[in-house]
Amino acid sequence: MYKSRCLLISLTFVCLSLIGCGSGSNDQDDFVPEKPFIPIFTELGLAGHKIEKMLKVNDQLIALTDQGIHRFGAQWQALTDTRYHVLDMAIVSDTHWIASVEKNSHAFFIESLDAGTTWQLLDDNFGGDDSHGDTDLLEVARTLVYDSENQKLYATGRNVLASSSDFARSWTVEEGAWGAMASGLGALLVHQQKPDVWYGGQNAIENPVLDQFNTDSFALTMHGQAITEHLPSPSVIYQILVDPKNSERIIASGEGGIVHSNDYGETWLPLLTNQNYRFHYSPVFDPNNPNTLYTAGWNKGDDFQPLILEVSQDNGQSWQAYPDEKDRFEGGVRTMLAVDESGKTVLYIGLYRNGVVKVSVE
Repeated sequence: MYKSRCLLISLTFVCLSLIGCGSGSNDQDDFVPEKPFIPIFTELGLAGHKIEKMLKVNDQLIALTDQGIHRFGAQWQALTDTRYHVLDMAIVSDTHWIASVEKNSHAFFIESLDAGTTWQLLDDNFGGDDSHGDTDLLEVARTLVYDSENQKLYATGRNVLASSSDFARSWTVEEGAWGAMASGLGALLVHQQKPDVWYGGQNAIENPVLDQFNTDSFALTMHGQAITEHLPSPSVIYQILVDPKNSERIIASGEGGIVHSNDYGETWLPLLTNQNYRFHYSPVFDPNNPNTLYTAGWNKGDDFQPLILEVSQDNGQSWQAYPDEKDRFEGGVRTMLAVDESGKTVLYIGLYRNGVVKVSVE
C-alpha cells in the first residue's frame, strides 16, 4: 500500500507539471476557461476485463472487451460469447452492428441485425482468401468504421487499410498489403467533411504511422516523420480525431502524448507531450463545450496505476490533472467516451484490466 500511494503521488506530480504545457500555436483563439469543476469517480464494474472501447448506442452504454460485448443496465449483461476478444465494432444503424473478434488465435466478424440480441458469424476474406485456414492468424481487423455517406466499411490490420461494400463479407485493399510485417494499425478516422480516411499505428521498426488516404484521388500522404519531432522514439498512434469546431484541425494521440495540426496536416505541433512514453489511447472533446478536452493515460508494464483524468478547458493550451483518490486501480486507461446526459457531461473510462469508471463532471 505504501508503494501504491507513493506511485499515486509521483504520477500526480508529473501530471500537475503539465499545467501550462500546450501547443504553442499562435493560430489558437484566446479561450477563457470555464469555471473549475470537480470530477466524481464511480466504478461501474467489469473488473478484470480489458476494455477496448466504450460506445453509446440507442442511449445504451456498450463495452467492447477481451471477454465479449457487454451492455449496461441495472448491471452488465453479456451480449456475446465471453470467450470473444472484441477489437472494435461498427454501427451501421441503431440495430445493425458489425464487430471484429478474436478467439483461439483466429479472427472473424460477427453481425447483429437486432441491436445485439442475436449474432451471426460472417463468412469473410479479410486478410486474403486463405486467411481462415488452419494456419496461424494472419490478420485481424483492429479497427472498424462505417462511412454512412458512401455506405462503405473501413478497417485496418497489421499494415493495411481495407474497405468493404457488403458489410464485411468481402474486402478490398486500399493501401498496404495483407500479412505485412508491422506492429499494427490501431487508429482510424473517416473524415465527415473531406474525402479522406486517416489511419495510424506503428510500423515494423516501431516508428509511428499516421497516414491520410484520399478516397477520390487515391493519393496517400504520410505524416509519421513530421510527428516524430514531437513524440518519442519508438512511438505509436492510437487515436485520431477532428476538432468539432474546425474540420481542418486534426488531433493524434498515442505513445508519448498528443499532437495536433491546425492546417490539415501541413504542420504539426505538440499538444500534450513530454509524457515519458505514457500512452494516450483516447482523448475526447466535451460534447457540451468543444473548447474542453479530456485525456487519461496508461504506463506500459505497470500493474498498479492510479486513474488520473487530465483536462484542458482552453482547447489544449494548458492542462489540469484530477487524480482519483482511490489507489486500487489496475492497468491504466485504455479508452474514453464523453457523452451528454440530461445536459451534463459524463465520461466513461475503460481500464486495461479493471473495468469501467464513470466520471460525472460538476
